[in-house]
Amino acid sequence: MSTQEHVYFHSRHSPPEFAAAIAPAIGMAVIRGGRGETFLSRPLPGGGAVGGELRANELAGPGEPSFLDVFPLVLDLGITIGDRGRQLAEARTLFTELARASPVPVALVRGYDFLLGVAEGGKGPVWFPENITPYAEDQQMWLPFQP
Repeated sequence: MSTQEHVYFHSRHSPPEFAAAIAPAIGMAVIRGGRGETFLSRPLPGGGAVGGELRANELAGPGEPSFLDVFPLVLDLGITIGDRGRQLAEARTLFTELARASPVPVALVRGYDFLLGVAEGGKGPVWFPENITPYAEDQQMWLPFQP
């Protein structure tokens, strides 16, 4: 289980190209890592930061069907202070902003296990009921929302 939240983007741009396009709209800085990684970050009220690496979605594959298979990019999202509840709250806040600002469909997943929300075309987010997975067992719930 991942200790990060994950925001998936239905974008065909490279991580650096997409980061440059979306970061200003959500008040994030783009940081390039020493090995060419692309990071997004912004300060949290009261100290610390929220952000993470924007990278290619390497989990997509032909094995088990997943809601996430159609999303080429993923942001591994965390906060720099050790508070899992606050991390989820900050992820929801950022996702709500992304839902309105992103030119492409986006999805928020807790760890890799639970599909929390989706958004498309600058509309507000659609939130899923608790414990909906992005995997085949819950396909009836998420299929109408998959881009």
